[in-house]
Amino acid sequence: MENLSRQDFEVYLPLIEILKRRAGEITARVEPFFPRYLFIKLDKTSDNWAPIRSTRGVSGLVKFQGVPKAVPDLLIESLRANEDSRQLQNLQRPKWQAGDNVEIESGPFAGYSCIFEESRGEGRVSVLMDIIGKETRATLQYADLQLPKFA
Repeated sequence: MENLSRQDFEVYLPLIEILKRRAGEITARVEPFFPRYLFIKLDKTSDNWAPIRSTRGVSGLVKFQGVPKAVPDLLIESLRANEDSRQLQNLQRPKWQAGDNVEIESGPFAGYSCIFEESRGEGRVSVLMDIIGKETRATLQYADLQLPKFA
């Protein structure tokens, strides 16, 4: 993005904040919303596209049948409109209801299925898990949950 911007290309890189567990601690990290992709505004007739291919960090343009694919302006406008005050994409967490089946995506119980019980505040939730044939209540980080893959 920086290298393209220096060449006076108009670029847009939507960002999100994600929570990652490292060494037992949950930390917030800002990452691209579409990893390895950014948007660049080009005019088919007046812009010189040649420098893009040789710009450090650029793998190539997204093409279909050998032709660079244009992204509708409405998509970019929607992404920009969805940004919060920090210019991060405003992602809505799922509103789990008591009894919803959820999967644990990360943490020590990653891969387990469980039943959502309730929110506990400050990013924590209570779930019911079947551990060795016994229903067990556990408190987890909200960020550790996801919808089941089959949902």
